[in-house]
Amino acid sequence: MESKLKRILFALLLVLAAVLSFFVLSGLTGKLEAALGVADNLDAKADTVLKLTASSTLLSAGLTAIPSDIATPIAEKLADFSEYFIFILCVIFSEKYLLGILGTASFKILIPFSCGFRCFSLFRESETAKRLSWKLAILAIALVVIIPLSLWVSDRVYDTYNASIEETITASEELSGTTSELSEAGEDRNLVSSILERLSTTGTELANKAARVVNRYVESLAVMIVTSCVIPILVLVFLLWLIKTLTGVAIPMSSLPVHRKK
Repeated sequence: MESKLKRILFALLLVLAAVLSFFVLSGLTGKLEAALGVADNLDAKADTVLKLTASSTLLSAGLTAIPSDIATPIAEKLADFSEYFIFILCVIFSEKYLLGILGTASFKILIPFSCGFRCFSLFRESETAKRLSWKLAILAIALVVIIPLSLWVSDRVYDTYNASIEETITASEELSGTTSELSEAGEDRNLVSSILERLSTTGTELANKAARVVNRYVESLAVMIVTSCVIPILVLVFLLWLIKTLTGVAIPMSSLPVHRKK
């Protein structure tokens, strides 16, 4: 009788936890993320990527005006960067929208179902339901912390190279200011020559400057890929490993919402 009473009380606590998770914790998730500035950090990164995209595209167009097509290969390379930056931008926006989606899914679906399976295991003595409740609870916690934690880690890396990225944008805009005059000159070779003479430079020197800017773009692109794509994946893998180490509960990748079978 005493054992049955304990199970009933435990079941009531689980029901209370499910209700609080659904109606209270799900609403606090957005406020906590706002207090931590998670969305603001993502917006700041998105703005940086947009600046890199715009500056690389503008410089690419200007380099094509340098005489003898000496900088055309560099211009084509810069144009290719736009595709990578757009991909990174998509990843950043995905992370931003997943913040709310994963929090809602965890506290309104996974946690209540976890409590439900645990209640079922109390009265049916089902080890399968008990294990499933643990997996759902741990998965919910992992989904809630994955993006904020990955952003915290990536911000430590991003802050180190932020000044370098800003220098890349500045150098690109300065060179674009020079090449824009050549673009306006069009096919008028005499006007192009007079512009180069007035600027005390040559097409070769501009091409060399552009090559150095491209090197800066390569470094900036690498930083954005690492902070926006690689680190979130590594944090997810680390969380799954930590969960398995501490609890002995292994969560297969096939159970995650982002997994797709090929």
